[in-house]
Amino acid sequence: MKVQSRHNSSKKRRYQIVLIAVLFVVMGLFLPKIISSVASVLLYPVHSTSAWLNESSSLVPSFVRERISLANQIKDLENELVKAGRIDVTQERLVEENIQLRSLLGINTEERTAAAIIARPDELPYDLLQIDRGSNHGIEVGAPVFIGRDIVLGLVVHTAPNYSFVELITTPEFRATAFISGPDVVVNMEGLGGGVARVLVPQGVPMSVGNLVYLPSVEPGVFGRISYVENRPTQPQQYGYITPEIPISGLHRVAVGKLSQISQSAEIIDERIIELIRNKLQVPDVSVGTTSSSSRLDGAQAGVAEE
Repeated sequence: MKVQSRHNSSKKRRYQIVLIAVLFVVMGLFLPKIISSVASVLLYPVHSTSAWLNESSSLVPSFVRERISLANQIKDLENELVKAGRIDVTQERLVEENIQLRSLLGINTEERTAAAIIARPDELPYDLLQIDRGSNHGIEVGAPVFIGRDIVLGLVVHTAPNYSFVELITTPEFRATAFISGPDVVVNMEGLGGGVARVLVPQGVPMSVGNLVYLPSVEPGVFGRISYVENRPTQPQQYGYITPEIPISGLHRVAVGKLSQISQSAEIIDERIIELIRNKLQVPDVSVGTTSSSSRLDGAQAGVAEE
């Protein structure tokens, strides 16, 4: 009996295996067709709607197609505007850079060499710069270094064939003779380090914030403006502190002049100081010799004659 039961159970297992295999075969044959039929039934409305929108000439599909086309055109135009804006910004930057470079080279009567700053105080001592022009480019030790047309920054203290070092006027123990516009006095100036210099002015001289400070020994030689005044009545003199208007960290290009721009003659320096004082009397934007001013002058002269 046990042998018979074992035989029956093995038969059942075979039948089950065969049945499962037949089911897998049937499913493999008919399941894709079933899925395809169901999918076609479910997606038929979507396909028909899409074909209606894309191909029908009725009012609603035509409106939808035109709306989509207009939206695509708007996106294309927006992209073109963005590109045109980028081109305009690039052109503006190029124009601004061109103006800066022209300003760097200064006046036509003095030859200058434009140079880029390749090392600054975060890599060097604070009051020292390294530029990418050297003796091969005509750079001389002692030549003045400018920002723009007339703002003197420092002097070249070392040259190599392809680079140079510039010592700023704010370097500690740097000494210079300065002219302060406003009180119109000639005083001593000294560097304090850290991008700061100061002028020593006797008590009683009306110095104020904003006064221009010139270096008459350099042509041209505007150094900066007084940014802070220290005036204590107990001191025999007052101090005016000057810091560069352009931060060294934001400075990328400079112009190097010639050694001949630094004057060693006291007479020439005095002439420049006198010229600076005389220029203060000039009033800009005033028309000279116009009809109205002439008529007023004639009227004044007539009044004087009558008296």
